[in-house]
Amino acid sequence: MEGWRRCKRAAPLALACALVGSLLTIVFGAPALARTPRRADHSRRAPARRHHTVRTKAYNSGATPPLVFGIYPGGAAGTVGPGGTTVPEDPFKRLAALEQLRAPGRPFVLHLYASYTGPGGRTAAQQVGQQITAYGEAGFQTELALCYRPGDGGSPADVAAFVAYVRDSVDTFGPQPGFKYLQVTNEANIGGAPSASDGYYTGAEAALVQGVIAAKQTARKDNVKGLKIGFNWAYDTGPKESAFWSYLRHAGGRRFVRSLDWVGFDAYPGTWGPPLAGGDPAEATISFMNGALKALRSTYLPQAGIPAGVPLHVSENGYPTGPDRSDAMQVAIMQAAITAVYRARAKYNVTGYRWFDLRDADSSSSSFEGQYGLMRDDYSQKPAFGVYRELVAKYSGARRVS
Repeated sequence: MEGWRRCKRAAPLALACALVGSLLTIVFGAPALARTPRRADHSRRAPARRHHTVRTKAYNSGATPPLVFGIYPGGAAGTVGPGGTTVPEDPFKRLAALEQLRAPGRPFVLHLYASYTGPGGRTAAQQVGQQITAYGEAGFQTELALCYRPGDGGSPADVAAFVAYVRDSVDTFGPQPGFKYLQVTNEANIGGAPSASDGYYTGAEAALVQGVIAAKQTARKDNVKGLKIGFNWAYDTGPKESAFWSYLRHAGGRRFVRSLDWVGFDAYPGTWGPPLAGGDPAEATISFMNGALKALRSTYLPQAGIPAGVPLHVSENGYPTGPDRSDAMQVAIMQAAITAVYRARAKYNVTGYRWFDLRDADSSSSSFEGQYGLMRDDYSQKPAFGVYRELVAKYSGARRVS
């Protein structure tokens, strides 16, 4: 993973003002499909089955890779069901919280989202351009997930337009300070949740393959140094997973694999995906995360021809509070999940971890979908906020400076 670039920090007021402009657009002017993607719908899947494991050499670089932490800094989220309300954000308080979370002298990545909704839709720059600029000036790294959400449900024409959308995004953001990671599509292996996962839309898999190749081509054309391009996968063990990975191999081939710098996976223990085992929730979470890493590295990536040398990122990992979900449980799941990833990082070549998310969309909601945050919607800290801060400092190799 590329070294941490120290950027000249802008005054907090400048960052907050820039974020206010983006926030007003999100709250008042953004189309529904352009909102941040959220959870995949796993409720109607066939029972899990065993997969034939493709033999692959274990990753062995001779050195344990570092783990770069980050977070989705927002609160609004696409949901499996109705979205509900979102309490307006405060950019000043958000910035202050992000400053507390990052470890001194270490990179901290802000995971953002922009959605392609059709040829006439808003560009990624119109959706998150001000945020990427402002966060970069403040010394944060940014990671942008480009979602495939065509308003007409998807078509070959949309795939072509999405590829152009990807190229335009690399052209626009490639030179920006701190812009380090590009994720092409979001959860393209999952259907059933149009506001949460790209797999609902026709052509999502093609958009993924062609978009990754186009992103790498554009980065090379523009001589963009250090931009890492990848895609993500929502952890599942359903019968359609092998078909998804086989499609990537046959549609993408070597050109696709050579364009990849990382592969991410989304895992929500005790919330979505394969159920947690019985017994102690922390131990079950460790087993859940190890199962996700093993399945991805040993079973699915070989089916796509993706070698062990391509790093993995935990692109989304979270556990919401809410009815029957206590603050203490959120802490326990977080600690177990991060510990499991840290211990397994050398075995599976894991270099990135992003928590979902910073702040609740609506702490009074009767649905846990509005309460993924480390903070409540008034920016008061849940216990998990301080725990994540300490884990970031501990596992990124930095000393916490009070």
